[in-house]
Amino acid sequence: PYYIVAPRYIRTSAGVRVLYKLCDLINKAGGSAFIYLRPHSNHDLASSPMDVAPFLNKKIVDYHFGNGQTPIVIYPETFQINRFSAPVRVRYILNYEGLLSPSDCLDDDYLLSYSDNIAGRINLDKPSGTIFLPVSDPNFYCPPIVEKRNGGVFYAGKFKYHFSGKTFPITEGMPEITRDQLNSQTPEQIRALFQSAEFFYCYEDSALALEAMLCACPVVFLPNEHFQEPLGAKELAGLGYAWGNSPEQLAHAVATVKQARERYFYLLDQAVAAVRTFIHQSQPLAAKTTYKAPFAFDLMANHSSVQRILDLIRFLKEVIQDKGFKKTIQIVIKRLRSGRVVLH
Repeated sequence: PYYIVAPRYIRTSAGVRVLYKLCDLINKAGGSAFIYLRPHSNHDLASSPMDVAPFLNKKIVDYHFGNGQTPIVIYPETFQINRFSAPVRVRYILNYEGLLSPSDCLDDDYLLSYSDNIAGRINLDKPSGTIFLPVSDPNFYCPPIVEKRNGGVFYAGKFKYHFSGKTFPITEGMPEITRDQLNSQTPEQIRALFQSAEFFYCYEDSALALEAMLCACPVVFLPNEHFQEPLGAKELAGLGYAWGNSPEQLAHAVATVKQARERYFYLLDQAVAAVRTFIHQSQPLAAKTTYKAPFAFDLMANHSSVQRILDLIRFLKEVIQDKGFKKTIQIVIKRLRSGRVVLH
């Protein structure tokens, strides 16, 4: 089985969406993959509405351990895995920032890269592979029925709000797409902007660039000190975007943006094939590794007594709603007498 360490699903985080999509594709390829939710969150609020990505729990961990099924633990490069008993470790490198040194990866069994550009910057003697996972919905982000474009729109999320960068004159006066703010646009509003703008100006790598291309809106990447090369430049094959705002680059973006949408569907097929290759390469690592201690044993077992009581109350409430109060009492008494229910 595969345990993928990830925080709660967040629509505005491409990295998180990639982790859930990886879980989804492993399961659809015939594997068995689970999300190990870290930090803990309400499962009802943390799940992905798009992916087959069940959450890992102690019952599943105990089952795998009891049957000697060594898990393959996949985790992003930003996560600290040392405190977990991970028998087979796969690090999934999703960005350039803080690229790894040899000492970082001493205990990793396999290195996954999000793109060929990332893989090309890693010079380590480890089994490795690349899985470029497009996570935008091409059925939602699509070209307008009638092309009528005017003006531009821009995004400068990390550049502006994390690095305190000053945006360039070219985007002055344009509508700004923001995320995780009170007045941030909804997906429907973002799609409408992409379907009506002549260009989408982007100060950084963002899934928004792909979503703009899917809407047939040419993308203009604006190089800056924090953005020197698109992560997926090789995968995108230079289609649908301009690197800088020279007339030649703008003309290229306009001329190739429809091909970029076609390229996107090709990349989806390639992602499925890459996941199957990864499964084929990673399974032997687990087969030769003895599973000595349950994964995250202390953490998985740490379920507070207060939470247990709350869970029991909710369980009884829902049984009463379905069965009625009298029938519920009869069921409880019957199961207590038969020993099928033990109160702790």
